[in-house]
Amino acid sequence: MLLIMKKILYTHVLILLTLFSSCDLLDIKPVNSMLPVSVEDFESVLLGGYPRSNFFINTDLATDNVYANLNASAAVTKSYEPWFIWAATHQYNGAEDGYWKQLYQSIFYANTVLDEFAGKTPSAEEKNLFETVRGEAYALRAYCYFYLVNLYAENYATENLEKPGVPMPLSATDVHQNTQNNVRVPVGKVWEQIEKDLDEATKDLQGKESKSKYRFDYIALQAFKARVYLFMNKYEEAIEAASYVIDAKALFDMNEIQSYLDGLDKISNAFSYTYGFIDTDYRNEVLFFVGGIANQNPYYYGKTRFKPTEELLKLCKRDPNVIDYRRYIFESNADPESADYVELGPTVYRMFATQQSDCYYIGLKLSEAYVTRAEAYARTGEKDLAIADLNRLLVTRIKKDNYVALDKADFTDETVLQRVLEERRVELAFDCGMRWLDLRRLGKPRIQHAYENGQVYTLEQGDLRYVLQIPESEQLNSPNMPLNPR
Repeated sequence: MLLIMKKILYTHVLILLTLFSSCDLLDIKPVNSMLPVSVEDFESVLLGGYPRSNFFINTDLATDNVYANLNASAAVTKSYEPWFIWAATHQYNGAEDGYWKQLYQSIFYANTVLDEFAGKTPSAEEKNLFETVRGEAYALRAYCYFYLVNLYAENYATENLEKPGVPMPLSATDVHQNTQNNVRVPVGKVWEQIEKDLDEATKDLQGKESKSKYRFDYIALQAFKARVYLFMNKYEEAIEAASYVIDAKALFDMNEIQSYLDGLDKISNAFSYTYGFIDTDYRNEVLFFVGGIANQNPYYYGKTRFKPTEELLKLCKRDPNVIDYRRYIFESNADPESADYVELGPTVYRMFATQQSDCYYIGLKLSEAYVTRAEAYARTGEKDLAIADLNRLLVTRIKKDNYVALDKADFTDETVLQRVLEERRVELAFDCGMRWLDLRRLGKPRIQHAYENGQVYTLEQGDLRYVLQIPESEQLNSPNMPLNPR
């Protein structure tokens, strides 16, 4: 696994160290002058370890949020096809697995920091930064293991806890010592470690000032904890973490974009070209951005092959007399009478556009805390509280002249959960692969994708392909590692 990690790290650090002048030193003895020494040096190491990948968007191709627009004229990116048709391997022509590579690379960087900080006592001047960097390292490691275990192993459930999870190095040396014989730790052990890392991160990051939305801070950490606990069916813990986030931040009232829409010649130009939905103050809801070139995602371009399904758009257009501003994220606004309509289709993903500077993907955001808490309430019999959370969300999404609050009398325990999950689907669509992870925990439903030459591909209920196969590179490095059944 990641044979060249150490060389990559040292090269990266050598470049970063040129950016710093003299620093207060920890009691760390470098192997040579290229190695990081100070707290600031290790902060730079950690920043280099945050995942930067466009692969987070790929799993959406395997979900019910995407369809193939067979009338599109744009060339097909062949590397997307294995995801869309649920091929035996998602690696096109043996290409490296970006998820596996990027996530374990990030873990290596986090482990490097944690190894060097273990047992160290910083000076009073360094203590705040020391704890911040260490807390981020724990959070980053937990984040990466969350994705790894949710992609390459069975979902969290009592019957799956002893099944093979993923390799789980907890120190930087493990990666190199076990390169040829990595072992898959049981699913339950991986989740236990995620919880432990989150606890350590909480202790370190509490009370610390946020540095940027490209790094974990305490609020983003609580949002992530709420997600983890929801996936583990620990609903009280999910409610507590989500409540902290909700109390700390305010939702963006999408009514604020109405004046912008009113000033347009035509609505089809609302979010396109160099201005995406993310460029509104909606951006303030984002708690954590994940590296990548989000404005080059495959779902934005009008005549591209893969596009958001109409189901997403219909969830934003339940009532033709009600304007839900989220429709503008998914609606192409193409004229059905135009010559281009057949090729353009009714949908497009307008969260990002062709901004002049690269945009990162949405990793965590405020609205996730609302739908997470609402789901936890719904699953614990608190129907009224679940509906209250939906109303707090929807009043900021629907045009104020059209808004009518949901009435608890109109819902049963079952239908309120259904509505919560529908709102979750809309809110988290294309956010770092969340739909695929949700489908896995929600019973692995049957999905069909129509593709070229009239071929219809089916992912059956509970299909084994809901678990990605161990990458080919790891199969070669660790020939005794059990593979996921097919």
